[in-house]
Amino acid sequence: MTEPAHHATERRKPVAEVRLTDETIAYLEERIAAAVGNGIKTAIPEETAVEFWSAGLAALQKQATQHAGRFVLGGIWGLLRKASLFFMLGGIVYAVGGWAALAALAKTIFGK
Repeated sequence: MTEPAHHATERRKPVAEVRLTDETIAYLEERIAAAVGNGIKTAIPEETAVEFWSAGLAALQKQATQHAGRFVLGGIWGLLRKASLFFMLGGIVYAVGGWAALAALAKTIFGK
């Protein structure tokens, strides 16, 4: 297979270095930002953007509600486990050590 003419190494011109000024770079950045902004506005009409963000916020609210429910139920379940442990051991501890021992058990199970 033969190489296309524009790929031939013997015909290549030396590459000249091109440096852009800071003003040219700033201008290009502004033009690119404007083009991207216009492309997004054209691709996503305002109604679609509102629907998109509304759906995202609704999903976030649903996830937060589910997580909060699990958190509350987890806290109640943990409290019930601690209370049942306290009542199971509390009778024995009270019989052996009295109120002082029962208070120490409560501090151990429930903290502070």
